Amino acid sequence: MILTDFYSYNDQNSILSQLDKLQTAWEAIPLLYSLLKEDKFHSTLGNGTLMLLLDEEKLTDGKPTIAAFATFCDVDEVDSPLRPWIGFVFTSPDYRGRHLMGQIIEFCMSEAPKRYPDSDYVYISTAETGLYEKYGFEFFQNLTSRWNGQTRGYRRKIQK
Repeated sequence: MILTDFYSYNDQNSILSQLDKLQTAWEAIPLLYSLLKEDKFHSTLGNGTLMLLLDEEKLTDGKPTIAAFATFCDVDEVDSPLRPWIGFVFTSPDYRGRHLMGQIIEFCMSEAPKRYPDSDYVYISTAETGLYEKYGFEFFQNLTSRWNGQTRGYRRKIQK
């Protein structure tokens, strides 16, 4: 597996092609796909990137296969001054149960002090309970998403 970010990856078109094929796998992928394809990622989510965990041993159209991904950005689904957020957390169906997301989360946590030196926490917004606690996050409050849905806010202390 290789961990890379979308914006430094040498073949963004292969990632977009795979995301296009994954659009029916999860309701948030079409939005992420359109933000990347239409070059609206940063204008919507602020500073940050899409972190990718790619399987070099399993190829899709001759390119490494997306195993998991998450955004690490200023903004997620919650309109909040809190920063940074891990969002769009997804593991491809064939890779579930392997705790691959932990690799992306730990990378984001290690980058947080450099990228967000004024922040004390990394945040996640989710409807899930019991998932992110495994990765050291704690529930801190209920939140309202940009689409007026209810979500749970989690945070994890940044080690500086």
